This record gives sequence, structure tokens and C-alpha cells, in this order.
Amino acid sequence: MSTVRRIAMASLLITGWTGLGCVLWAFIAPGEEEILEMRRQETKLHPAKMAEIRQQNELIMKALKAAAETNENVAARKSPWSSR
Repeated sequence: MSTVRRIAMASLLITGWTGLGCVLWAFIAPGEEEILEMRRQETKLHPAKMAEIRQQNELIMKALKAAAETNENVAARKSPWSSR
């Protein structure tokens, strides 16, 4: 009986600490408005970085558009950086 009791107590202890961690995380984590404000500040501080990210996104969208316009399975192509 003592083993069952120890297992139950250990489970409750782990559950309690996990719950406490989740509650504390919820209080510490920024809200949606704060996250949006941080993103706005990031774009103002690093415009060159944002321009690079936009350029990468444009290249990705071009590749997706090209893949959508063909019937070929572009995922099965052998890429130059692939080890297969």
C-alpha cells in the first residue's frame, strides 16, 4: 500500500508543479497586443532585415506558384543539395 501511496503522491506533486509552471507562464507571457507592438518595433529597428525577409518570401511564393502551375511532382525532384 505504501508504494501505491508514494506513486500517487509523486504524481500529484508532478502535476502540481506543472500546473504552477503553466499558471506562472500565463502571467509572464506577453499578450497579443504586446506581441504586435514588439513586431512593429522590430521592423522599425531592422529595416534591412525585414527587406531581406520580404525578398525571401517573394522567392518562396514564386517557387510555390511555379509548382502549382505544373503537373509534375516537384517534391520528388533531386535537388543539388540533397544527399539522396
